[in-house]
Amino acid sequence: MTTTTFTDIHSDIIQTHILPRLDGPSLSTTATASSHLKSLCSDDRLWSQISRSTWPSITHPRLHHVISTFPSGHRSFFHDCFPALTTVVNYRRHSSSDNKSNCVSYNLDREHFPSELISAVDIRYQNDVVYSATNFTKITTEFLSSPVRLKVNPVYTEPAEPVDKTINLTVDEIIGADETTLSNLKASLTLNWILINPTSKRACNLSSVKAVSARADWVTNETHIRYVTVLPGCDPNKMVQCKIYVVLGVGEGGFLKVNEVVLKLHDLGSCCLNGFEFLGVVEAGLGEKNNVRREIVDDGDRLKSYEELKEIKRERKLRVKEKDRRRVVAVNCFGFFAILVSVFVAFYFVKFGFVFVFLSVLIAMYVYVEILE
Repeated sequence: MTTTTFTDIHSDIIQTHILPRLDGPSLSTTATASSHLKSLCSDDRLWSQISRSTWPSITHPRLHHVISTFPSGHRSFFHDCFPALTTVVNYRRHSSSDNKSNCVSYNLDREHFPSELISAVDIRYQNDVVYSATNFTKITTEFLSSPVRLKVNPVYTEPAEPVDKTINLTVDEIIGADETTLSNLKASLTLNWILINPTSKRACNLSSVKAVSARADWVTNETHIRYVTVLPGCDPNKMVQCKIYVVLGVGEGGFLKVNEVVLKLHDLGSCCLNGFEFLGVVEAGLGEKNNVRREIVDDGDRLKSYEELKEIKRERKLRVKEKDRRRVVAVNCFGFFAILVSVFVAFYFVKFGFVFVFLSVLIAMYVYVEILE
């Protein structure tokens, strides 16, 4: 009795009926089984199909050409974007400097800046695609010096129809989303923000995929969903937050729909980073520098990382508040001391009182300025 092995199956059958049924991670695992399967799994058509089904926004005609220039085409693109970026919160809690750092320390040559960055965004509710969008951001002098605010719009391409559907979840058109709805959205509304650098032929997923918070705005009757990924900042020992805001409005029949999707980058002081700093952070993320990894992590670990950063921000605010309090006390003490000295000198040394008073005031002003600095 002869035994039939997997290698006995015709390659066309494997490529046509077996491999297309696998997802990205399964296809990668299959490729390691043998050199024969590795060759079959390297077919760019397989990875193109997987990538398009995972991120429908990349069906934009311009993106097809950009991805084709990657070292291994769609296979390289998929492995860049899946899994999303993660990092271990590694911050010097007792750093002596709270000043905003810059990205000059990065090996980021201005002559080799990308001419543009491409954003591909997909939002799913319970695995149903409700929103797909692309954005092409030109890298200009204004972008490099201005606060980063990337906004995307629904994809309108031919022959594909734009993906901008309502979410299969109704809310009261007057009251808005209740706590149950917010909890449902936080658990079931996933977002992927793929950032592509056409110059370096690299890409990454900047989203936390699952939301970290969901709240209702009772004034505008909108629902705000937030996704946060923690990344090393320009100073690798300080962290920044890549925040993606999704604003949901109430459409016809009370169904929720996506009104706006915006990405911003904030430091621990809630200051928005500019384009030059953004490029530095992204460059480090693409190259997996400073403890950045592409890893599959569970929701608990991602939330833990976010909570750790919130605790760091709270500690930083307390340090700044305590430092300001000490400054005020010091200034008041020196000011009071200067007044006492001036009065004493004026009373006992009337002849030279004016000169001493003047010098005392100058000393007090100098000390005041030094303390504030």
